[in-house]
Amino acid sequence: MLLLLKRSSKVSVNPGLWCGVAGRIEDNMSPEETAYKEILEETGLQENMLELLGSAPPILVEIDSQNEALVYPFLFETYTPNIRLDWEHTEYLWVRPDMIGHFEMVPRFGDVVKALLPPNK
Repeated sequence: MLLLLKRSSKVSVNPGLWCGVAGRIEDNMSPEETAYKEILEETGLQENMLELLGSAPPILVEIDSQNEALVYPFLFETYTPNIRLDWEHTEYLWVRPDMIGHFEMVPRFGDVVKALLPPNK
């Protein structure tokens, strides 16, 4: 199952769209360190509640006509289904990967999922 988060109307980028955990790399942190920090902030899940299953090469995503972002995909597993949302999101759902097409997603989220999961998942 994949965790989907619905972006709040309070965020400036892609409000109302579904996504995974995401955030900017800051303070000379590595992409992996940033992933753990963002997961904690956005879901309340601590590093000891997670297992890193894999990663994929960065994917360039067009934010709008003037901005792009380099996304570093990571796949984590947790056995804790209860999430504590922060202000950036209003809802969360656990879904099968084949269900993401039923949601209005942030740009290229399907590409991120495909990069992380084998085709039969």
